[in-house]
Amino acid sequence: MKSIIVLTDFSAAARCAAELALVIATQLGAEAWLVNVYPITPYLPRVGNLVLPEITAAQKRHESMGKLNDEVRRLENIKLAVSSGLRPVVRPIALEGQLADRTAALAHRKKSLFIIMGISEKSYGDVLFKGDVWDVLQQVRCPVFAVPADGERPGIRHILFATDLEAEDEPAISELVGISARLKTRLTVGHVSPPVLIPDFAEERRSSAFSERLSRLYPQIEYTNTRASKTFDALEKVSSEKHADLIALRYRKHPFWYHMFNQNPLKDFLVEGKTPLLIFPEITARHE
Repeated sequence: MKSIIVLTDFSAAARCAAELALVIATQLGAEAWLVNVYPITPYLPRVGNLVLPEITAAQKRHESMGKLNDEVRRLENIKLAVSSGLRPVVRPIALEGQLADRTAALAHRKKSLFIIMGISEKSYGDVLFKGDVWDVLQQVRCPVFAVPADGERPGIRHILFATDLEAEDEPAISELVGISARLKTRLTVGHVSPPVLIPDFAEERRSSAFSERLSRLYPQIEYTNTRASKTFDALEKVSSEKHADLIALRYRKHPFWYHMFNQNPLKDFLVEGKTPLLIFPEITARHE
């Protein structure tokens, strides 16, 4: 059976992500695995006569499962905004270890369609320390929904895919066409070109060629191109104008110094954005 993994740390953003996952799982006829990954229990040696309090692995698992069962009951009481599809079964799983490692292994074992998780301003991390979304993206092979805590999530009606006109975006667009069809949404592909003082004919040719190829392959997709100095602001504006309730983009690994000199829209959306994201990893496993 098709499955979706829903990561939770029981935060407000994680609750919003679980609510969106419930709608998506209903539309896709998939089961949802509600997963809490808690840290490995450290060994605390005796210090002189001082005995440090120790929480055992069994106690951590018991606490995690208690919170997971409470969240499952909360989700069962939510009235869904979608009218079609059977209400999905939500199964809780408590796992000990590193978030990205355990998530990647579980997603591979369950052949999961998506991973859905909440985000905060610490989700991407920085030059020295990886955030949880960044860490997960580097290990999983299925698309990741990243959902902020703000606003209600009744469902997805319009998806905006942000492209830089590279050929590597085409497999993600192809997969997104299938996702859009299953979720019954509109799909727009948008590109942001840098502002220029004189005509940039090379950029215009690239954009025009990409648009024509897109139109031949997927005539149902709308294409839009805008000029702006900051990609994040431009995509936010296009998303608002198009009433898009999901922004999709492809994750790419870069050396740590790359974003010191280049824009990083993914980080901007994870830190400042209010719209849920659908992020395609560099290597995606396809499941029928």
